[in-house]
Amino acid sequence: MQVLNHNNVKIYNLTHGKAIPDWLSERKKRLYLKSDVSLQKRIQLIQDFEMPVNSQCIEVTPDQSHIYVSGVYPPRLRCYNVRELSMKFERGMDSEVVAFKILSDDWTKLVLLQDNRFIEFQTRDGIYYKTRIPTYGRDIAYYNRAAELFVAATGSDVYRLNLCKGTFMSPITTTSGGINKAHVHPLHSLLFLGSDSGTVECWDPRSRARVALLHVPNCKNISALQTNKSLDLAVGTEAGEVILYDIRSQHPLLTKDHYYNQPINSIFYHETDHQNLVISACSKSFKIWHRDNGSPYTAIETDDVIRDVAWFSGTGMFCFASEGQKMQTFYIPEIGPAPQWCWFLDNLTEELEESLENTVYDDYKFVTKEDLNALGLGHLMGTNYLRAYMHGFFIDMRLYCKAREVVNPFAFETYKKELINQKVKDQSKDRVDVKKLPQINKALAKKDISKGSKIMEDNRFSALFSNPDFEVDEESEQFKLINPTVKKHEKESDFTEYVFDDHDDEDDDEEFEEHLKRLKKLKKKKEMKIVSVENSNVGLTSSKTRPPDSLLLGERFSSAANTTIKTKRAMGAMVFSQTETETEARSRGEREAKKGSHERERRQLGRSAKGIMKKQKGKFWRGRKVG
Repeated sequence: MQVLNHNNVKIYNLTHGKAIPDWLSERKKRLYLKSDVSLQKRIQLIQDFEMPVNSQCIEVTPDQSHIYVSGVYPPRLRCYNVRELSMKFERGMDSEVVAFKILSDDWTKLVLLQDNRFIEFQTRDGIYYKTRIPTYGRDIAYYNRAAELFVAATGSDVYRLNLCKGTFMSPITTTSGGINKAHVHPLHSLLFLGSDSGTVECWDPRSRARVALLHVPNCKNISALQTNKSLDLAVGTEAGEVILYDIRSQHPLLTKDHYYNQPINSIFYHETDHQNLVISACSKSFKIWHRDNGSPYTAIETDDVIRDVAWFSGTGMFCFASEGQKMQTFYIPEIGPAPQWCWFLDNLTEELEESLENTVYDDYKFVTKEDLNALGLGHLMGTNYLRAYMHGFFIDMRLYCKAREVVNPFAFETYKKELINQKVKDQSKDRVDVKKLPQINKALAKKDISKGSKIMEDNRFSALFSNPDFEVDEESEQFKLINPTVKKHEKESDFTEYVFDDHDDEDDDEEFEEHLKRLKKLKKKKEMKIVSVENSNVGLTSSKTRPPDSLLLGERFSSAANTTIKTKRAMGAMVFSQTETETEARSRGEREAKKGSHERERRQLGRSAKGIMKKQKGKFWRGRKVG
């Protein structure tokens, strides 16, 4: 059992829990029940309350003693006795059931509308009578005071079948092209017809005359109709809206939107001394809301598509016919007490707490044929170790884990290292603000920065620069065919791979020092051009040089004219050459000439010391040393 809490209202999902696969043998099912504690603790309110594929329609008998459910596949009808908590009988159908109606207070009389235009009457013994209508039916309604059955169909006519006389009566002709829903008011017996043109027609069965015509605003199709014991009418639309009307007025009282844009399939009124609620359901959600202002009371969202809803009136028990195999059962104590046949739920719900259950079939693993070949288990196909299902197989989880460990024994260690590296990266990202170009798709990132776009900053494309699966292989044939003129990029300097933010953070000092070291190494590798001093023939006014501070302003300008400031941009930094006068240049040349002549003289006088420490070999004759 699963406990939900929406808007401080507790909802108990009685069908939630672990399930046993149907294709297991009875012996294995018994073993599972004995060994698995979660299966022993599950609550199975009604035994076999499910369909082979999915259920379509569900309805409770007026005396609340039986539940009728129709489903597929093949088409079938099942009746459950709630007092015995088990299935009473099952009957096969010739075609799928569109709608059915219980004619008696108990389970003995039933009429079904099938999708092959047949109307089938059944009793406790089985099929009683079958008849056919001219067009395809969509819904049925029963007028018990005159024993007349109204069949809404695709045409403009609503067929009338008198069950006392056993004949068809003259049909009711409407102004619409088709009727989707038919509903008879339980108090004053007015017949409401919802059309596929967005109108609701009200007819009096006694006079067979139309009483009123209601145009529903912003509606193209009516999908549900419901009335209470007074003069209120609820209209469900195909757009997922529930509109409340007073049948004496054309103006709506309230409009409630489910916000799923799915047709409304079920509507109920819940009126008590302290509650005035409306219950509505679409294929995505089941909602209970206040009738006066439309404020939400609680809601249920299921994984399966909801087809139909049955409610044990006056209680908090709801049953859903859905796309899944199981008919889901929910119990809401705030709506009402548990039915008499399951009175023990009140005691259970007081002690239950929300608990997490395992997923269905968690003892088995679903694998495809490719997965089996990758694990080396392809030879098991056709054996009892695999169970074919849909486009793959069910395999025992223990066997799957053993095979995976054999194929890749270090998978867990690799995953653990990747997880640790990811955590270290996340922590360093918060501490250091230095941004590097990504290691994945680095060329694309450089191109992105040069164009000024912000793809790297967009979270939607973050995996493009972090996930190796999205890396562009520039050596592949496909890339070369698409980009035939692309050349290999030359190796650029490291400084283009760093972008520094302007802030005073002590953590970035080491990164900045390493960056300066790289720049110095690059300067040594590159050839630095020497710019000669220009205007070297200009003489000085005196042989003795005076310090620059003692010169006049004019002399300073004249001396500055004899020199040239050389600048060179290298790797993003300005390199300035030293300024010098003609005398300083002449003295520097003399020093270099003396140094060069001294080095040449040393090279001429120097002797090689190559053979000084070399050990001389001895002389031998006929195996004896002679020198």
